[in-house]
Amino acid sequence: MIEGKFVKFRSLESKDLIKLKEWRNENKVRKTTREYRLLSMINQKKWLEKIQMENPPSSIMFGIVNNNKILIGVCGLTYIDWKNKHAEISCYLKLKNWQNTKEAKDTIETLMEYGYNELNLHRLWAEVFMIAKENISLLKKFNFIKEGELRDKLWREGKWWNSQIYSKLSKEFLK
Repeated sequence: MIEGKFVKFRSLESKDLIKLKEWRNENKVRKTTREYRLLSMINQKKWLEKIQMENPPSSIMFGIVNNNKILIGVCGLTYIDWKNKHAEISCYLKLKNWQNTKEAKDTIETLMEYGYNELNLHRLWAEVFMIAKENISLLKKFNFIKEGELRDKLWREGKWWNSQIYSKLSKEFLK
């Protein structure tokens, strides 16, 4: 188990998949992700099997639990590039206005510590779709730098949305 101040990360288990599928299939969540289809249990089981069996892993995902050991979200590092030492931060908490919670801040901080210190990654990055620009505020709290904007990257709600790429280097984390 990996521990922060307000959250703990644990391995994802098969028993979590029903809850994760429900969360991911909610419109407010699905519209902010790359996945455009409704997910089935078959999708979820294949996803979990892939992330647990892949060697070296291209994704390392965790269940986020609060101090009462209740699953409140999922997070991890995806699109891991071991040669060039970078990965994308992925995070979702099932809390109201989750981006502004102490649990969200603790999750990102704990993910950065894990990525930089445990995995020796050099760069962590995140892609934020402008349909969910509230996610930017969380990254800015940790001084992630905006690298650029991708035009018309995502089709949701009958229109095109841009996305922005933010990153933080290990040397900026250690300051």
